[in-house]
Amino acid sequence: MDIKLDAFNTQLQGCRILCQGPFHKYPPIMEYIQTLREPFKKKILLTKTTFSLSKYLPLQYDTIFQIKDSTDWTMVLTYATYAPKPLLLVSEDIQIPDGLWGKLSKAMTFVNMTSSPVISLRPYDAIFFAPMEDATFTEHVYKILQSVYRATYSTKEHKEVVQELRVAGAGLAWGKEDAQLYWYDPVAQNAGDQLTSAQLADLFSCLAGQFQRS
Repeated sequence: MDIKLDAFNTQLQGCRILCQGPFHKYPPIMEYIQTLREPFKKKILLTKTTFSLSKYLPLQYDTIFQIKDSTDWTMVLTYATYAPKPLLLVSEDIQIPDGLWGKLSKAMTFVNMTSSPVISLRPYDAIFFAPMEDATFTEHVYKILQSVYRATYSTKEHKEVVQELRVAGAGLAWGKEDAQLYWYDPVAQNAGDQLTSAQLADLFSCLAGQFQRS
């Protein structure tokens, strides 16, 4: 297994993507959205605030919906149904109704960016986790890993992996297509006492061996 984000090969076009924060900087999905930017004929931002600027993905959106109740979701679906395809829909810190998923076509790429725990992971094709900087978020990531990645792993093995990621200050990505884990380093370019890319590569090489023992 190769644990690095540049090996991530899940097709994101038409996917349901969860970005699980909190994010203090732009999430890793940003570099993928940049490369996918041109194919989208419409970009839609779903937010609960009155502000028109996205705090996560600062793209040039064609339409912005402030979501307050089910009526607003009906408006979103009506707009998305008749708008030119393909579409990019980005939601920010909004609870997604279960009924939404069955109404999204493969011509719609949906990115859910949230700092709140997500209970139902079944609809998502890919998950990007923020770097694990606090114990509460680390525990949440651990529970998600138990749910989506190698159920045969012991509690000890999952916790060891999450703790190593926390110490390294690295983020984690998972894709349903190949059911693999990938790491990314959001601080590789920073000066100071942060781990270098080479050090992180060594660390995750060791983790890869730990995974393969199961």
